[in-house]
Amino acid sequence: MMRSILAGLTEFALTLVVVAAVILAVLVPVALSQPDAGEVLRLFLLGPFGTMRHVGNILELATPTMLTGLAATLIFRAGSFNLGIEGSFFVGGIAATAAALLLPLTGFIAAPTAIIVGALFGSLACMVPGYLKVRFGASEMVNSLVLNFAFLYAGVFILNYFLRDPNAGALMSYRLPADFGLDRIMQGTRLHTGVIVAFAACIIGGIWLYGTRGGLNLRIVGLGPGFAQHLGLNTSALIMRAQIAGGLIAGMAGAIEVLGLYNRFSWVALPGHGWTGITVAILARENPFLVIPAALFLAYLQVGGDMLARNLAVPSEVVGLVTAAIMLAVTATAIFRHPAFLRLIRDIKGEEQAA
Repeated sequence: MMRSILAGLTEFALTLVVVAAVILAVLVPVALSQPDAGEVLRLFLLGPFGTMRHVGNILELATPTMLTGLAATLIFRAGSFNLGIEGSFFVGGIAATAAALLLPLTGFIAAPTAIIVGALFGSLACMVPGYLKVRFGASEMVNSLVLNFAFLYAGVFILNYFLRDPNAGALMSYRLPADFGLDRIMQGTRLHTGVIVAFAACIIGGIWLYGTRGGLNLRIVGLGPGFAQHLGLNTSALIMRAQIAGGLIAGMAGAIEVLGLYNRFSWVALPGHGWTGITVAILARENPFLVIPAALFLAYLQVGGDMLARNLAVPSEVVGLVTAAIMLAVTATAIFRHPAFLRLIRDIKGEEQAA
């Protein structure tokens, strides 16, 4: 376990060096185009740590992506490229909303029950593509990508015809009962108790992945399904467990996001936290322990970019440019040496040759 963690930390340290170089390469030209280049660099790099409110903003933004990053990590570790995490996040949010509006619950059991409902329904978005892959050999990447939008439109239909408040003036649900809201834990911010769940989930996920037989079996399947079968492992069952676990975690993340930050459900598009979670998992080298700093780092970039846009009139697209450059530089080698991705390329080439 310690050897795997140390190897992950080494890779992560190298990643940070590359990230720092990319940030400077992209940000310095932008800073030089402004009247006060030093203030641009200071505000972007140090501004997010200037006040507790900004630190709270970082933790708030990182909460959902820690959970979706953990979900992606477990799925990727099983050798799959299921992109249904985004759909699971959305379904988890609307399922938790339905539970809050329809279940006659109050007190301390209200919010946990809604979160569990969100997790259970959210798992469908990952479970269906996983089953199609295991049962029929269908590409989970393509199926999950398409099904994300199918779940989105199904959710919008439910919102419009069953949960919509006709007096709201827009497409949004009735107000969520106060008992279903998550408690705030930092004054002056919207940071809620969901951040504690996110930290705990990543730590528990890391201990399970590197310290238990089940985690070892999952890693073996991800590295080589043929070798796993030779060892007598039930690869199909292990892959499905990873898909279901990832969907449950992503659905839980969507439920926590809605109950922690909103008093109504109003998503009419995919919120994007699932896609960010995939980026977090790649940045963390699919290590649950490193998902935490990876998610915090991306949130730090976003807060820094927002501060530039608000205080110095620097276009908000700058942070998108910086993030995109980082992802291009850091994740390219990780993706193209991923065993599942290499198998996917071989399968595509095999299909082309057969055609």
